Amino acid sequence: MKKAIFIDVDGTLVNQNGVVPESAKFAVQKARENGHLVFICTGRSKAILFPEILEVGFDGVIGSAGGYIEMRDQILFHERVKKEDLQHALDFFNQHGIDFNLEANEGIFAGRNSKKRMRDLIEKLVMEKPEAKEEIEKGFSAIL
Repeated sequence: MKKAIFIDVDGTLVNQNGVVPESAKFAVQKARENGHLVFICTGRSKAILFPEILEVGFDGVIGSAGGYIEMRDQILFHERVKKEDLQHALDFFNQHGIDFNLEANEGIFAGRNSKKRMRDLIEKLVMEKPEAKEEIEKGFSAIL
C-alpha cells in the first residue's frame, strides 16, 4: 500500500548544524523507491529550502507552515501576506528596534542588524563546538 510520508526539516531532516546526514538522504530515497510519496512539511519558506535539502528528492513541499503547497513542481496553494499587514509589522519592528528576517518564496529579507546578529550567533556556535566548525559553516552558508 502506497503511503504519504511528511518530514519536517529542522531537527528531523537536517541536524542541529543545518546539514542533511547521509542516513536521512538514504531513508527518503529508500521510501520513494518503495513506492511511497515523501513530502517536506515545514515552517520554512521555499527560499530557505536550500539546494542540499531539495536535492534529496521529494514529491512535494508543504512550506511556510501550510501557506505554500506544491506537488511535483506544481503549485497547489500559495497564501501571501497582505501588503498592509506586512507594512504594519515592518513599522512595528523598526519603531521598536527589533531585528527580523522575513521569509518569502522569492528570498529572505533581513532587517538592518539581522545579518550581523545571525553571523554573531553562528560564530558563538562555532566557538562552543569548534569540532563542528566545518559542518556548521556548511549548514548555514546559504543564509550568510
